[in-house]
Formats: sequence, structure tokens, C-alpha cells
Amino acid sequence: MGKSAALVLSVWATLSIGLPAQAAGKMQQGPMTLERALTSMQAKSILPGYCVAVVDGGGVRYAKGFGYADITQRRPYTADTPQPVGSISKTLIGVSAMQLVESGALTLDADVNTALPFAVRNPGFAATPITLRQLATHTSSITDREPFYNQSYVKGAQTAFDIKTFLQSYLDPKGASYQPANFIKARPGSTYKYSNLGATLAALMIETKARTTYRAYTQEHIFDPLRMQSTGWAPGEIKQPGATLYDKQRNPMAPYTSPSYPDGGLITTCNDLGRFLSAMIRGYQGQPGLLKPASFHQMFTPQWPKQQQPKGVRPGGGLDDAFFWQRSVHGELGHSGGDQGITAEMRFNSITSTGRILITNISDIDRKDVARELDSIWLTLGKYEQSPEP
Repeated sequence: MGKSAALVLSVWATLSIGLPAQAAGKMQQGPMTLERALTSMQAKSILPGYCVAVVDGGGVRYAKGFGYADITQRRPYTADTPQPVGSISKTLIGVSAMQLVESGALTLDADVNTALPFAVRNPGFAATPITLRQLATHTSSITDREPFYNQSYVKGAQTAFDIKTFLQSYLDPKGASYQPANFIKARPGSTYKYSNLGATLAALMIETKARTTYRAYTQEHIFDPLRMQSTGWAPGEIKQPGATLYDKQRNPMAPYTSPSYPDGGLITTCNDLGRFLSAMIRGYQGQPGLLKPASFHQMFTPQWPKQQQPKGVRPGGGLDDAFFWQRSVHGELGHSGGDQGITAEMRFNSITSTGRILITNISDIDRKDVARELDSIWLTLGKYEQSPEP
């Protein structure tokens, strides 16, 4: 689940930094103009279906679906069509963890073993603790060994997973899937290495301290307060039919889930995700909500000084330097998401306090034509997100 480092850093996602505020401001257009542009593009679309949203601190300003949630049934893709969004899920780990930091249950720079039911150490640096901040910035030294990670995918709508047992088998020296190769040969905190399993370990810390499952925690502390009524962690948790996912040949795929669901298994809609992004924009503006203003500030702030960037960070970029949030060189905050049959993007402009969302039910991997179309849609949204119209 949620292989955004490998799957979504394609042509269109690398351009997701968007337009600088000055350029965007020169192209102010209204929602009707945006819809005409997107409708014109849809006439030549190769995507099965997709939805877009433009939001600000006041809520969702524009949301619209195009194409089909299911091609065979000719079921339209709408702004209320649920589908997985890949690693965008990690931003919810960020919010949930910061809520527990606020309460004193978690500490950013404490040894993760103080909040886990089993001990985790890089065997090459056994004296160096791994911290929550490192998990959030992918500098923990935990790596995703692909054979283990890929076999965790489960077809169907399973809704109950034991994160503890799954991770313990991989990270505990007594675990059946433990290997020294589950960690990179670098001191924790020194080197950037994207890790889905490291993110899910943070979710296990949340479970341990909150004394409930991660899915139950997010339901109570994020989905319910924001009225995200079409959002969950497995197809069986959502009432309305979701989008059918398609492989690169546009063949339908069976639904799938994973015990590593916190890192990439979020199922949501453009409207629901727009409510979440709008709440994040308000938090960035200093308004209380899911977090106190100081906690929002902490979550969105780079977690290491520029002169102390870890090895492996892209030159000139700030990838994953915030707390489970990615920051672009133009100051946009958000996250990419991608997996089998999934491509998604969620960002907001820290200068203009406007954001955009794009979700589609096909992956752009090995499909340059898909990547180009998604890039075009994303840039079109960027031109109109500054709209002064209601």
C-alpha cells in the first residue's frame, strides 16, 4: 500500500509544486471556466475516471467528477466516489500522532520503544534509538524489503488487521521475517529512505498509547469531527459503491487491502478529502481545530535545518521534511499517493491558502500518456485555484 516514493514521483507529480503565487494570481478564472476547461479535456481523456477539488480554509470551493467509476457499468465518477488514495494516508498519521504529542502520550524525539509493545533497533546501530520524528521524515533507517511488503496485499474487503503482529514479524529479531536487511546501513536520523513500514510503525505507536485500533482512532478523532462520512480503511466500511481500479491496460482489478493500511490504505472521496485539506489550511492559518495552532505549526515546519539535511534528500527539494507532510520548493504542502490502480495528489499553497486535489482510478506507472494527462489536469487546477468567484 502507498508506494508513493516508487510510484508517484512521475512527470506530473514532480510538477505538483504548482504555479508560483504571482503567476497563479495573473490567471484568475471562475469555476465555470474551470469546468469548461476540464470538460474539454475529458473529451480526449484516456483515464477511466477521476475527480478534482479546489479548496480553501472555508471549505470545498469546487469539486467535480469526470469519466467512469466503473467502465462496464457506465457508472459515473463523481466528487463523492470513494477510492483508495495511497500515501496521502500518511498525512493522517501526522495529525493523529501530533494529537497524542499534545496530550503528552507521545514525544517526538523519544525512543520509539517507549511507545511500542516490542523493541525496534537497527542492528548495525543498536545503541542509537529510533524516534517518532525520524519515522515521520523517513530517516529512521527502516526500509521496505519488497518481497515482504508485496506479499502483504490481500484481495477482497477485509476490514480487520493486526498491525502489531505484522510489524513484529519484520522488525523484532525474533520475528519470522526479520533480517538485518530490513534496515539500511546508516545511523537512524542520518539518511533519507522512504519507508511505508516505518510510517505504519508510527500508527502502531498511536494504537499502543491510545489503547484502540488505528482505524477506530482516526474514525473518532478525524473522520467524525470533519464529517468525512464516505471515508474508511477498507471497501466494506463504506456504504456507497467505490471506484473500480484499473491496471495500465485498463483491465479491472479486484479490491485489495493490507495490514500496513495506515501508510496507504485510506479510501475517501474528493469532497471528504477536501474537508480534511480545508481543515489543514485553517490550521496552517493559525486556527485551532483537530490540533492546537502550535501543533499545526510543528507538523508543517521542516523537521531539520537546511544545513543539516540528511543524506539522500533531493538537491533543492524538501521532500518529506515536514511531519508526514511533503513540502515543495514553492512552499506547497501535501502528499502524493500511488499504488496498483491508483494515482492521487493533495497539496495546498502556503502563501495563498488554497489547495487542490486530484484522484484517479488508474496508475500512471509505465503509462507516460496517463502521466501527461494527469499533469495537464493538475496544472489546469493550479491556474484556477485563485478564483475570487464563489
